[in-house]
Amino acid sequence: MRFASSLLLLSLFMLISCSSKQDNIVINKEFPNNEWERFDYLNGIFTVDKAPAKYDIVMEVIVNEDFPNVYENHKKDSSLSFNMTIKNPNNSGIRSKDYRYMLKDNEGNWKADKKDGYYTFKLPIISGMTFGEKGDYNFKIENKYPKDPLYGIKSLTIKCVHSK
Repeated sequence: MRFASSLLLLSLFMLISCSSKQDNIVINKEFPNNEWERFDYLNGIFTVDKAPAKYDIVMEVIVNEDFPNVYENHKKDSSLSFNMTIKNPNNSGIRSKDYRYMLKDNEGNWKADKKDGYYTFKLPIISGMTFGEKGDYNFKIENKYPKDPLYGIKSLTIKCVHSK
């Protein structure tokens, strides 16, 4: 009886752990002085062990009131502009695209709640991306803000989350 209950608990644990939604962090960057320099590229690797596999690419970015620039006349542009490039294993294919997300509405209000002086945004970059090959996928993020540096950015994280 003890063996059967242990086996049942082990099976239940395995089922829960296998079915949980796992976030694979590809890039995680904390910015010194809350500044991201124009040509400070962010790089990361996402390893696919079983292909094909579908993932959602999500960015979490944390900013403060200085975003995107400390100068008042630049504050009207509340966009986060970047390029993301993904290279397949063995450089057999490349996906590259520019993205732009408005972090404030048309009236200048933040689109996230303020907590401890910062605003946290979870931005959907790509939904349901198919990774067709096993191996290492190289991610590269380029800051496309035209004024150097981009102020008020505390951190940026790129995650690959299993698609539903």
